[in-house]
Amino acid sequence: MTRRKLLWSLGLATPLLAFTGGFALWKSRAAQRAPDSGQALSSALPHTRLAHRAAVAGELERAREEATAALAEAPGHAPALVVLACVALETGDLRAAQGVLLRLGSLAPGQPELRILETLLANQRRDAPVGWRQVFLEAWTELGRPDLQQSALLPEPMLASLDEPGLESAWSRASSSRARLTLALLSPNPSEARARWVLDRVPELDDSALLIAAFDLLRDKRLSASVQQEAAPVLRQRFAQLSATSPSAMRLRLLHLLVGTERDEPFSPQELEALEAISVLPSWKEDSFTRPFHEARRCLEDLKVPGSTGAAFAVAERTLGHRGALLLLWRAAATRDRLSEDEHRRMGRMLWLIGSRLTEQSSLLEHSVGTSLMASGASNLRHGRDQREAFAREDEVHAAVMTSLRAALDRWPLRSLSEQLLESRARSEVAWLRAFVGKGALP
Repeated sequence: MTRRKLLWSLGLATPLLAFTGGFALWKSRAAQRAPDSGQALSSALPHTRLAHRAAVAGELERAREEATAALAEAPGHAPALVVLACVALETGDLRAAQGVLLRLGSLAPGQPELRILETLLANQRRDAPVGWRQVFLEAWTELGRPDLQQSALLPEPMLASLDEPGLESAWSRASSSRARLTLALLSPNPSEARARWVLDRVPELDDSALLIAAFDLLRDKRLSASVQQEAAPVLRQRFAQLSATSPSAMRLRLLHLLVGTERDEPFSPQELEALEAISVLPSWKEDSFTRPFHEARRCLEDLKVPGSTGAAFAVAERTLGHRGALLLLWRAAATRDRLSEDEHRRMGRMLWLIGSRLTEQSSLLEHSVGTSLMASGASNLRHGRDQREAFAREDEVHAAVMTSLRAALDRWPLRSLSEQLLESRARSEVAWLRAFVGKGALP
């Protein structure tokens, strides 16, 4: 379960993960090879943080100014040089990029971070340069997939955070219910008033993805019991109405069955009959992850929300319906002691079939929850081989996740690279992860 929690948590927020220790390692190495004092490095660090944040936000002139200020305090501060190199690459100033990399090379000759930047520069000098994401992945792979999480050269990782005042300002500027709904879905801590606003919109939602995202928000246990109780019949009615438009997909029908129920509530015989009918449907959902991702990004870009690509990814993850599948898993466990041997096998087939459909999807969350359903189903069926198959699928994705983390993607202050990688990840997160272990190309 610890491993599964890791997999699920990786997709619950924008794909920026925080790691500690990188700057401490840099300081210990810098003390041996650079004249900068500890005080100078301490003075440089705030400027480097601001430079990194500005570079990722696309504020390139400010990033250059802050990195230059950091280097004025500590001329040997490599993370500031990395920011300067990335700004030069981003603006197409290849001569400046070359000069910064020569300076960085004198501090850290042959280091993988330097070699990757040199490869990115060489690509930009081609007559027809290819995309940042592919060049980066190929360079990192050719270097043996080095672990850069504790890099002494890259800027410190930025904690993933949302600008709450900025979101409130965007809310006041939003001219449509759709835009405001996107902003509401982005909030990690929905207020009671905002949740009730979303609930009032549910009867008019014609987009099944947004309806599922509203279910995800309104199920938040931090909301009052009264809001959740009021939401259940409204959601159930709308799920019933929209599921009629997608007769071959499981997702809406499963949520219609489960909305308003609790995780420790055993299934009734009538619910098991309905679940069996759902389990034989040919697909999990009626559309792809990319549509709600692109629609959320367009909306957030129009509202000038910083980090709109990563924020759109977080909004789109609410549309997956994976929390409904988790509720199914928990309720199946609560039912198990009440079942006969034949009923155990019946339940196992249902879980296996639904889980199989989930693992056909492109997102990490769906794949991880799907393999858990398959493993639980195989246990009910007493099929050890099938259970091992499910665990093998989970192990493969887990290994890919852990390998991708070694690239320290949250620490590279190159906006174009981040944008292209997120765009690729939105097309198929599972294929994206497999590319990091050499099993296919980036989608």
